[in-house]
Parts: sequence; C-alpha cells; structure tokens
Amino acid sequence: MKDLILLDIVNTLQVYGGAIVFKYRDSTEVISEGEIDRAKIEKTIGLDQAGEHSELMFFEITNHEEYTSFLVMTRKKSNTRLGLEEVQWLNLIISYLAVSLENVYLIRKLTDKLNSLASHLPGEQGASDFNWFRKLSFELQERERVRIATDLHDTTMQDLFFLKRKLKALGEKHTLSSEVNDGIQSLIEYIEIINVNLRQNCFDLHPYLLQEIGLVRTIEKIVERESYSCPFQIRFDAVGVQMIERKDLEFKRHLFRIVQELLNNAKKHSEATLVSIRLTASMGYYVLHYRDDGVGFDPSKLAAPDIGTPGVGMEQLRSRILHMGGHLELAAAQGSGVDIRISFPMKEGLIA
Repeated sequence: MKDLILLDIVNTLQVYGGAIVFKYRDSTEVISEGEIDRAKIEKTIGLDQAGEHSELMFFEITNHEEYTSFLVMTRKKSNTRLGLEEVQWLNLIISYLAVSLENVYLIRKLTDKLNSLASHLPGEQGASDFNWFRKLSFELQERERVRIATDLHDTTMQDLFFLKRKLKALGEKHTLSSEVNDGIQSLIEYIEIINVNLRQNCFDLHPYLLQEIGLVRTIEKIVERESYSCPFQIRFDAVGVQMIERKDLEFKRHLFRIVQELLNNAKKHSEATLVSIRLTASMGYYVLHYRDDGVGFDPSKLAAPDIGTPGVGMEQLRSRILHMGGHLELAAAQGSGVDIRISFPMKEGLIA
C-alpha cells in the first residue's frame, strides 16, 4: 500500500504527506508516507467530525464490522487545501482502492496467521507437513496481484488513455488562446506521469517479464528503476545465469518476490548507503546473498514483530524460503548492517 499507492498520491498531489488508516474496535493502524502527524491521525480518527479537520482531510474507503479504513491527506506544500478537481480524482482512486484494499487486507491476515501458526509447529518435520498451506497462501497472493494489475490496466489506464485522447482532440478542434493550450498540454503531461506510475505498479504486481526475458534481466531492470529513487546505491550481479534461467517459472517468481521484499525492507528500515545483491548457481546450490551497510537490527526482537517493522518482512521471507525448501542464514546487529544468505538445493524444477 505504501510503495504502490501512497507514494504516487503524495507525489502527484504535492501534499506534505498521506496515510491509509485501519480503525479497528480497539486499535488503530496507520500506514503513512511523507510528513504527516501519526499521533494526530490516531487522535482524530475516532471523532465523528474527522472529515472536517482543519489540517487533515479524511476520505472513507471501506466500512464494515471488523474495521473502517480511511485515506488521509495533509495540506498541499503550497499550504492550501486540495481543490475540487483533486478531490474528484482522489474519489476515483478510492473507488478502485476499496475493492483492492479489502482483498489485500484479507490476504495479509491469512498470511500473518499462517506465519504465526508455522512458527509454533514443533520441529522441521511439522513445518514441512504444513507446506501445502503455504503454497495455497502464496498462490492466492499471486492471483490477487494479477487481478489487481489487470484491473488497473483494463480500467484506470484505459480511462486515462481516452481522457488524454479527448484533451488532444479538444486542442486540435478549437482555436484556443496560448494560455489554454498550455493548460491542456500540462494536463496531458500530468496524465502521462500517472500512466508511467501505473505501469510500474502493474509490473510490480505482475512481473510478466520473468517469462519474456528471464529472472536475471528482470531483477536488473528493477534495480535500474529503483536506483533513481532509492537513497542508497544498489549493486547486483549474477553468476551461472544459464543455470538460473533453466529453473521453472514458479521458482523464479518466488525468487523475484524475495528480492522485492529485501529491497522494500532496505528502503523502509536500513538507512544504508550501499546495498549489494548477488545471485549465483554453483556447487549444487542456488544462492541469493544480500548485504547492506545500514543501521541493522536486533534479530532477537523478531519473534513477535509489529506491523511496519523489519520483523514482518523477515517472517514473510522465512515462510517463502521454507516453502521453497531453502535455508536462510541471517547475520545482523544494531548499528552493523544486515547480511542474509539464502540457499536452495539444485534438485527439482529443471526444464529442457
């Protein structure tokens, strides 16, 4: 939600910050981006007049028995409130977000319960017997990602395409002043920026290039894209590319999701200047080696992670790696960066 939705909305509307808020019966969860007062959100969200707050704007997304969700926006960086057209655009986004958010919420809760149950199973054999449930969970996640990506492509992106075409036709059909023409051109460029962001989001949700150009090239493209916006340098290299690309598509998809999770965790928590990722195939193993020179963390505090902490990402990684029959070695300490080595035996999944 933060990386695929909030970041784009905050940048597009040029506001100080934004948040997606889940209001439960006894607690509040805030996922935020940019400069926004989380404490003020939590204090205000329970009030009936939340939508009329002088500094924040609240837009209800979903409302049912378990929770109510809101999109919260600050004032614009020009210190003005959002205009009518911007609010209308937000309401359009919210209509798509409502369905997606509900499904993402259900999938996340299922995954959290799955990871929690797996962590309490006695021994490796018990965890292995539970693998069918993990497989089902990951399959559901991938199907939902594909569905959301398809919906974005077939609805929002198509709507933007027709809007862009109508604006162009309007400028060509009528004799307009240079000021109006400049305004139309500015809107067309604005639509194109939104389109580019949506295409990137669709790819993150459904990495179709895995089948077209392979895992290594797909990771290279992700690293190249992230390098423009990440606060740290990213280095990626691969050894034994032909052997890696002989693996089946399911293995590549899982490995791609692991790289995604590692980069997302690095952006959220590492405060690193350099992140290194190496993928190798040799000596009977596929090995993914991640290192960063960031602030690190205390692995002993990952037993019961809170939402928004690096512990959640690590639990998701462990669950996916265990499902794939792999092994994870973690070396981390507060102030000393993170070193992760993930290995998978070369056995099943080879294709001609």
